[in-house]
Amino acid sequence: RDVVGQAQTGTGKTAAVALPILSNIDIRQTAPQALVLAPTRELAIQVAEAFQTYARYIPGFHVLPIYGGQSYGPQLSALRRGVHVVVGTPGRVIDHLDKGSLDLSQLKTLVLDEADEMVSILKEGLDEIIAELPKNRRTFLFSATMPGTIKQLIQNYLNKNVVQVSADMQTLGNQGIDHQYIVVDPIEKLNVLMHFLTSKEGERGIIFCKTKAAVNKLAKNLAINK
Repeated sequence: RDVVGQAQTGTGKTAAVALPILSNIDIRQTAPQALVLAPTRELAIQVAEAFQTYARYIPGFHVLPIYGGQSYGPQLSALRRGVHVVVGTPGRVIDHLDKGSLDLSQLKTLVLDEADEMVSILKEGLDEIIAELPKNRRTFLFSATMPGTIKQLIQNYLNKNVVQVSADMQTLGNQGIDHQYIVVDPIEKLNVLMHFLTSKEGERGIIFCKTKAAVNKLAKNLAINK
């Protein structure tokens, strides 16, 4: 039976799907037996590493993360040698399907991880991938939310006799953390940040930025003003 899981990050979704997949892996088969689709390359790498950890006592097991931003060479070489599980972002999976380098004809299991994030990014891409998969596969779909687009995806591509599981959606953070925010004009952000960091001298911290370009720009400014 197909499974729909509504759960947030940190509730054990990867283990919940990886362990049953690994218990049914045929090591002798070199074509991918499971495909995990993830919205970002960071998540794809994380899930692939989890599979490798869980499979450390399965000799000869191979999992391959495929995502944009990495050259095709290593991915093509690994696919030619044979892998049991592929974890990828939709865009790069479509690229390999178009090139004929990814054979999903023997697939047993499809996993849509954080499906709500993927649908918002690449709905048409998901449809294109799923159309290439065997009809008798098993599908796991995980999502933190259940918007109409996800319900439509479930209706179109999962078995009618689907199992639905909801994890406890209450997320408890560290109760010892203070939360503060400052509303500031964008042009003044660096000055305000430097003033804040000066007042916290000697402490360590993490600064999050929205884009890669913003990270590089801030890092350069911090190096200049340190």
